[in-house]
Amino acid sequence: MLVSIISMFIFALLSGALIWMIGPLTSVLFQEEQGLTGITGTQTEITSDQSGVDSLSQGQRLASGFEEFREKIKNFVNSLIISTDRVQTLWNLCLAVLLLAIGKSIFYYLQDYFMIYAEQGFTRDLRIALFAHYQKLSISHFHGTRTGELISHVTNDIMILREAFNQTVNRASRDPLLILIYMTFMFIISWKLLLFVILILPLTFLLMFVVGRKLRKYSHRAQESMADLNSALEENVSNIRIIKGFNTDDYEIGKFSKHANKYFRTQMKISRFRVSSSPVNELLGTAAVVLIIWFGGRQVLMGNGISAGDFMLFAFAMFSLLAPVKSLFMLHIKVQEGMAAVDRIFRMLDRSVDIKDAPDAVDLPEFRSEIRFENVSFSYYPGHPVLKNINFVAQKGEIVAIVGSSGAGKSTLCDLIPRFYDPDQGRILIDGIDLRKIKLSSIRRLLGIVTQETMLFNDTVLYNITYGLLHYTMDQVEWASRIANAHKFISSLEKGYDTPIGNKGVMLSGGQRQRIAIARAVLRDPQILIFDEATSSLDTESEQVVQEAMDRLLKGRTTFVIAHRLSTILNADKILVIENGRLVESGTHSDLLARKGRYEYLYNLQFKEQNNQRAKDAPVSK
Repeated sequence: MLVSIISMFIFALLSGALIWMIGPLTSVLFQEEQGLTGITGTQTEITSDQSGVDSLSQGQRLASGFEEFREKIKNFVNSLIISTDRVQTLWNLCLAVLLLAIGKSIFYYLQDYFMIYAEQGFTRDLRIALFAHYQKLSISHFHGTRTGELISHVTNDIMILREAFNQTVNRASRDPLLILIYMTFMFIISWKLLLFVILILPLTFLLMFVVGRKLRKYSHRAQESMADLNSALEENVSNIRIIKGFNTDDYEIGKFSKHANKYFRTQMKISRFRVSSSPVNELLGTAAVVLIIWFGGRQVLMGNGISAGDFMLFAFAMFSLLAPVKSLFMLHIKVQEGMAAVDRIFRMLDRSVDIKDAPDAVDLPEFRSEIRFENVSFSYYPGHPVLKNINFVAQKGEIVAIVGSSGAGKSTLCDLIPRFYDPDQGRILIDGIDLRKIKLSSIRRLLGIVTQETMLFNDTVLYNITYGLLHYTMDQVEWASRIANAHKFISSLEKGYDTPIGNKGVMLSGGQRQRIAIARAVLRDPQILIFDEATSSLDTESEQVVQEAMDRLLKGRTTFVIAHRLSTILNADKILVIENGRLVESGTHSDLLARKGRYEYLYNLQFKEQNNQRAKDAPVSK
């Protein structure tokens, strides 16, 4: 940034110097031989008459000072360029212009290159910061936010902000310098003409302000429309099986077209203001130039203190001034569009990180004794508790099964262990330490999680099994796969462990995806396991294979099993029955059956369903 700004400053000075070359050029081309040699004598005439300066008024002294300063600049340039030979003078002038142009081009390149470097670095850092912030947000933040909107922040919004950044820093650094230099020239030549210019320019800036306000509003709408477009696209790709199965292709095209048309209309409104502003500004600028030429031309013709050569230099400076002024006008438009993106990006970055390490958080290298829930209550929305006053203890090495009706709060209870959420009331202790006092990385390093909806990445089998691990051997991967009953089917794939499995593992069956998820958990060798209805969506045969893999994995580990099918938790050390967010029963399978309570009802209901299913699956004899 510093190199770029210094280069901009030098570029602006060289641009001004090129404009000033108009003076010597007019002297060479339009003055007589004696005029050239006599140019440097002006200063002597002005400075020799010091005796009369004291009698001048303050205004006259100031005017005399400007004249003297202007002549000094002229004489300095003339001393470098003008020779007694007009041809030699022309050669000197051409050489000076060429050198200035070369220097101007070099510093223009430097300021652009380093500005792009800063701009791209800024964009990269902001994208990384936004993505890193996504990782720190609790899961609750993602429940109410569309995926397309999150994507739009990182892609479209930052792209618009990058353009605004480029325009702002580049033009805001260069154009004001150019304007200052050109206006200095104009001031030196004729402060009266400059004052006339300054009186006219505010009309252009007024238009710039009005158009900018409108563009900011419409740009914000356009970015919201782009987020809708991204969301529609993401949902379509994620649910393509359902769309194909329900034959809703035309409906989806219509929905996407609706969002695309909305974005189109908003962009056309933006374009209408952006495109119309340029010719209107051009017209106002031309009208201003015509007025200035008329006013300045009259001064020359009436002999009011400005020569034709000076007025020509003033006119060139004025025309050069129009380009950076127009550039600043367009800059304001870009900035207003960028501000809409800034609002959206920083509204996301300003979202508080609810789940984070406490200042005095400690590291927990291993799990030693127990996990304890003490009077734990939790709600996603105030006034609507999901868990109410939960109390239980899970000893190290125990298998704790959690059963209950759909929506009872089983998954929510398990989500509190890895601190996806924090309890509203009560606390969860690991080895006597409150979870909120343990570092998040330390907690999650102890855990392995296998969910009902197996989340796999669009990569190879090996990548998905080793996800998150930097150091491993193929022997370890194969060992984990064998425990998960996955090695056999993986070996039969076209490229074995290097076989791509598609988006969310779509190229694998449900049972195969689940076994890869189990292999991933095995490889991490977790001390605490969470199985969230890991077999509920599988057929009977796949369930048996996965159940066998789970049984191998559970040995010697503290495990929480949420089971839709009660047959998977018959051998649990402890069964928790959750209903309407409350822990209504707790004990072993035989103990709970003997109580003839809620567990017995759920068990009998499940047993009846399983018997009916077996009857359907049994072969029919002829």
